[in-house]
Amino acid sequence: MVYCHLTSWRSFRNLVPRRLEWATGLNLLVGDNGSGKTNALEAIHILTGWGPFRPLRKSVLVNWNGEDKQAFLRGFFSGEEDFDVVATVGEKNIIQCDGKRTTYSTIRSNLPTLAFLPGDMAIVDGAPSVRRQFLDRLCTLLFPLYARKLNDCRKVLRHRTILLRERRDPSLTSKVLAPLVAWLWSTRAAAIDLLNIGLSEFKVLLPAKVELLFLRGGTVGLEDPMADYWESLRKWRDKERMTAIPQVGPQRDDIAVLSEERLASVVMSRGQRRRTAVALMLAAGWAVERKMRRKPILILDEIAAELDEEGRKTLVDALVASSWQIFAATAESSMNQWPGSIWKVHRGEIWKVSK
Repeated sequence: MVYCHLTSWRSFRNLVPRRLEWATGLNLLVGDNGSGKTNALEAIHILTGWGPFRPLRKSVLVNWNGEDKQAFLRGFFSGEEDFDVVATVGEKNIIQCDGKRTTYSTIRSNLPTLAFLPGDMAIVDGAPSVRRQFLDRLCTLLFPLYARKLNDCRKVLRHRTILLRERRDPSLTSKVLAPLVAWLWSTRAAAIDLLNIGLSEFKVLLPAKVELLFLRGGTVGLEDPMADYWESLRKWRDKERMTAIPQVGPQRDDIAVLSEERLASVVMSRGQRRRTAVALMLAAGWAVERKMRRKPILILDEIAAELDEEGRKTLVDALVASSWQIFAATAESSMNQWPGSIWKVHRGEIWKVSK
């Protein structure tokens, strides 16, 4: 296991420069909204190779009250291997490991980390894009080439859209997309298989048996992904040219979350849907550990806030049993009986108050 041992930062958002030594198990950051809890989690998210939580102007990440034009982050990670990670954010975006410039994908493979924000609580009943983003984050860790191939696919899809709008022949993009799409569908399906197994490990959080079904975007449902792609293109060719919108591909994928063979978003109460969403997050952590043979670091921002007291207790018990390093943030009153270290956050200042 590799865990985040020490962090320090300067000129990053509203955080006061400080060196913090984190617990190897559960870390809970508590404080009012705007105190800096999420900023601290975001710093760890950057240091583990993911970048900011949301695509923002880099200048927003730099503290305006200081003289620096860039923010500086540093993290020491210890365990089976040791890593010294330094990230510079601002005018330049640079990440280094052990004094050498490296890539975000290399950092992610060495420090597998998953972050879940309040919006991820809508995995069960939200838009398909929420589930695709959830799946993309998981696949990025499980399959080293995933992020690059997904980016390549998006570029070609944008070009295809331009050709369709200009009433030009998009057949060349079809040939380029076919192997990319087939590969992405195969990896997403493999990730869903792992998630289904992982859900069985956290069934205590589930109100009933839950199963995930991967739905390829716009396809006719042939078993072979390559054949499915070409046949589906033929089926939707006229509609695609009429709407000038690509009708087939990963950009239209979805995950059906089923409970007793019915959509969980229909048969479950709001509270049950939220508990199922948390179970999916933990199942993703299990999938990472199973595939990568490394215990992941989990970042949870206000995830417990929408659970009832029983759900929060069950979540904490599951986190303790996982032996993963956890960084969680919550409001003062939403989490009691926390069995790990508790950190107080106020106006960017962070200090330890227990354990």
